[in-house]
Amino acid sequence: MARVDIKEPREQESHFGLYRTSAGGQQFIIVRRKVGEPTDYMHTKSRKLARQRDNLTLASQHYAHLTPSQKAITRHQIEEVEYQKSHGKTDTKLLMGRQLFISKEMHSLEITQKQLVLPYELCIMLVDENLSPLAGELWLRYLKDGEWLDVGKEELATGSWLFSRTPRAQEAYRVYGEAEGYFDPELPWHQFMTEDEIRAYHYHKLHLPVDHEGIYPNGDGDLIQLLSSGEPHWQMVLDEDTEWIEPCPEHIWGWWTGKFVYKNWYPMVEHADLFTFTQPLWAVQHIYKVTINYLAARDAYPKGRIRSILKTHGQLYYGDYTFPHPPSEWRAQDYPLNPYTKKEWTKDEVIALQAGTSIDVQGWPGNLMCDRIYGEIYYL
Repeated sequence: MARVDIKEPREQESHFGLYRTSAGGQQFIIVRRKVGEPTDYMHTKSRKLARQRDNLTLASQHYAHLTPSQKAITRHQIEEVEYQKSHGKTDTKLLMGRQLFISKEMHSLEITQKQLVLPYELCIMLVDENLSPLAGELWLRYLKDGEWLDVGKEELATGSWLFSRTPRAQEAYRVYGEAEGYFDPELPWHQFMTEDEIRAYHYHKLHLPVDHEGIYPNGDGDLIQLLSSGEPHWQMVLDEDTEWIEPCPEHIWGWWTGKFVYKNWYPMVEHADLFTFTQPLWAVQHIYKVTINYLAARDAYPKGRIRSILKTHGQLYYGDYTFPHPPSEWRAQDYPLNPYTKKEWTKDEVIALQAGTSIDVQGWPGNLMCDRIYGEIYYL
């Protein structure tokens, strides 16, 4: 610990600073006291002096535990510190680096009884799907007063990015990366990470481009009108597991066993089911088209028909009628453009998409079922 000398008996420090007299010289502080109080360093009953020493010790230890990058940042900081001399006179001292840090730390300990709160130091790797480092660039941003701001960064090695000044307690955080031949599956405006989440975030994965990917039902949508072999409806159309029973005395027009949704002849109005879908991983790319695939069949009575149905931007859109024969047949409906905007699909629109099938049976005693449904997204 530095030796404490009293250089001016009546001088009062507002920041309790630690000062160096010259390069390589001894360090000293001027203990803060009110005018008229004892200033003798050997005063054994001076509680303020004892507290000052304790604060200096804590501040020195805190500085010693800083990482090399945090010390490098501190080393280039310089500020004027104001203090009071005797008889109410004020003056300033120019401090930098370690002196400035310890001065601020001691002031914080005296006023708030807490050490300085430093920004987070985060290291995030830019990697591929196999966690191999990628040569590219990584950004970390935080949301403050409605505006996204960048955090200063440094690349320590290929793919290793250090963010030494990540502010605490911000509204949200997001990470975005770029590397030649790869794309980021998480568009930055889809990331609103909490403080705890960003502290635990160590790898940011980029992916190679793909031609297409599938999306699958994960919940019932806003329209559930069909009959079902079980509940919930979306779990009845996840798998291809329905078997066709040929017409027999018990089922004169044939029937199915397994999990499916269906409609019979009554009432003779068209009914539909909508489902929500899993989120696409690669929809950051330009979307060429969205396709809805469904496995369906009418029974041997030839009056049932089925078509796809979409809900986007709050509106319903129907595909073309198909007439699948038993036991079952795959049908598909392509949507090259979003039917509401008449433009290319966006990732937000695909995430919010609801899709399903709409079934119409025009007369007794017809039935028509849908065994499975899923979507495909094709990319340019």
